[in-house]
Amino acid sequence: MYNAKPNFSDDYQESRAKFLAAMSKRGEVISIRHPKKGPDGQDLYLDFGIIGPDDARGALILISGTHGPEIFAGSGPQAALLNSGLINDYADLRVILVHAHNPYGCAWLRRTDHNNIDLNRNYYDFSKPFIPHPGYDVLRPVMVPAEWDSVALGKGLADYEAQHGKVGLLAAMVTGQSHDPDGMFFRGEGPAWSHIQMKDVLPKLTKKQDIVSVIDFHTGLGPYGVPYMVHGYEPGSSEFIAFKKAYEGEVRSTMDPADIDEDLPGSPEGPIVLGMKALLPGKQSYAVVIEYGTVPPEQVFGTLMHDNWMHAHGTPGTDEWNAVKQNVREVFYPREDKWKDMIWERAVWAIERSAKLARGNFD
Repeated sequence: MYNAKPNFSDDYQESRAKFLAAMSKRGEVISIRHPKKGPDGQDLYLDFGIIGPDDARGALILISGTHGPEIFAGSGPQAALLNSGLINDYADLRVILVHAHNPYGCAWLRRTDHNNIDLNRNYYDFSKPFIPHPGYDVLRPVMVPAEWDSVALGKGLADYEAQHGKVGLLAAMVTGQSHDPDGMFFRGEGPAWSHIQMKDVLPKLTKKQDIVSVIDFHTGLGPYGVPYMVHGYEPGSSEFIAFKKAYEGEVRSTMDPADIDEDLPGSPEGPIVLGMKALLPGKQSYAVVIEYGTVPPEQVFGTLMHDNWMHAHGTPGTDEWNAVKQNVREVFYPREDKWKDMIWERAVWAIERSAKLARGNFD
């Protein structure tokens, strides 16, 4: 198998440089500058790489960096797809590579954007009322403390879990909320900057396509290096059936009670994969998340909460700040060669199957 490891990166600027270099041999890039700067003072961009015929029946869209520090598990396969030559297997499709969906978060190693909005809770119909999980406000003093205390955090989460179970704890945390802009999993009060750009650009790039198949790359849930393929289609729907065939049964649904467990604790409102019908109305869409495991969930969520506290109370560049950022990087991006090989192997597998969906070929 192709050695994809050199395509992976350790920071946003390196990742973008590798992406642009790979795209320079393959197709066009549309770059949209973000209103904020990175920690190094450099400009940040949401980049769209476009390859293949504009009149193809189907489009294949691969997204990296919806959650900032998770970019590297997506940008590595994006660059490797181009540099390995595997992109040639999809010459009949319109391939769109969305690099750094959340540029601010990618550069600052922050799950959220510059307004603390979690993009994967922001693709939501804001004309509809949203009722957060009742457990969020119970957990809020634990998750968003005035003073950081990891022991108190662990005890508070453990106490809630003892009453509601692990799935109940995780559901209370990750479902999303819109009333606490300084808190965790904040969906925002309207479309975020990245959401607005995607809504503007993607319809223009897929004007002539009837079918759109999407993979959004993530890390942080599940066993080390093991990918969970997750969509949000109802059991029995045409999309649910098509995914089961194309992905050979190796896909789960947030809408299927049989699939709910501590690695998939519920159905969060507002992920981009559930927003494709609104982004691209009139098209048949098939959207899936690949979630690669890194460390246990207790460590993942504790790291996110510490980072959120640091952005509210800390000072960039201090030893404490740098230690927290280093921990974020390690939790969401294990840099071992074995992990990178696992990510690439299953990315190739998933891209092949999502391409089947883009072609309307499910078997």
